[in-house]
This record gives sequence, structure tokens and C-alpha cells, in this order.
Amino acid sequence: MCKQNSWSEQYKFRCAVAARFGRVFDLPLVRRARDVLLDVVRDENDVLDVGAGDRRMGEMFAEKRRGVRYRSLDIDPRGGHDYHALDAVDRSFDLIFALETAEHLSFDELPEWLGQLAKLLKPAGHLVLSTPNTYYPPAYLRDASHRTPLCYDELGGLLEAAGLEVTRIARIYNHPPHQVILRRYVFGWLFRLIGIDFARQIIVVAQKRNP
Repeated sequence: MCKQNSWSEQYKFRCAVAARFGRVFDLPLVRRARDVLLDVVRDENDVLDVGAGDRRMGEMFAEKRRGVRYRSLDIDPRGGHDYHALDAVDRSFDLIFALETAEHLSFDELPEWLGQLAKLLKPAGHLVLSTPNTYYPPAYLRDASHRTPLCYDELGGLLEAAGLEVTRIARIYNHPPHQVILRRYVFGWLFRLIGIDFARQIIVVAQKRNP
């Protein structure tokens, strides 16, 4: 695990992730973050939703997976959440996910935050993060509360530096099929030429390494 202020070590992790997964345009498309979560979670799993908002993901797990024990964490005191700070979490989890949350932290805060999340994972547990795609600038720039733009390989590198193994990276684009066909196959060459993507978010899956 690299130190928080070791830029050269962090850069090595980032380059390794980029070498494994290729350019952003090589990443597969998924329709929704929930599809990736359902690929990871299993019946009877313990799940922590970080930045849970309205807790709608808990309803999804209850419908799609048997016996999932869902817990939520959010700073909002009115949301009926189980936790309001990571320091208060008193158990470990098979799956921890934070959707559109990491970009609200400063870059200096991210290594410690990810390290805390990694410690809360059970052996072979998964951490899933989504964030605005930096190759689609409006997704990041439209929210003034965003503090850190995270490229897919940079986020993957941070996860690897936290002691996790990145197993999957995808782009999220939940639009009608005809738009996907047009943007991916008809105008894909143009997006690659100008270096701008049409997918608004990326999602990264990382797994805790066995001791």
C-alpha cells in the first residue's frame, strides 16, 4: 500500500491499471450501476451503502437477492440511516458501494477514505465505486459540490494502492438502444478523434485480496 503523499507510487498503480484495461473507449458499456451491483452481491450478503441518499438500493436488494442484510451510511440525519460516519461502523461487509460519492472528497482525503472502506470488507469482499466520467466533462462540471475529477485509471490506481485488486471497470450509459448504436458504432470514430466520451459515469469493482 502506498503512502498518501507518495505520488510516484500512486502513478505506478495508475499506469498498471491503464495497461490492464486500456483506453476509456475500450471499456465495456453497462446500462446502470445497479446491474453491476447485482452481478457482485449474493444471497445472505452483508452490504453497506455509503452515501445512501434515499436508501432505494436497499429495496432493490430486498427484491432481487434473498436475505441480504443492507445497511446505509449518509451524513443526512433525516434519512433513517444506520450510520452517519465511517468511524461508527461496527461490522464488516461482503459488499460496500459508494455511487457518485468519491468526487465530493478532496484528493488528499481519498486514500484514507478508501483505506477505511477496505478495512471494513470481509476477506474476498468487494468495493464498488462510481464517479463522473472525466471524458464526459459536463457530468463533473454540472455540480459545484464536486471537488475531485477522477479518471477511470486514477480511481483504479487509488483502489489498488488501498490494497484491493481492481477486477472490472465499465462505462455507464443508460439511454435507448438506438442512441447507443449511433454514438458507439456510427460516431464512435469521432468521439475517439476528439477524446470526448458519451458515457456519463464510470464504475469500478475491486476485491479485497486474501491475506
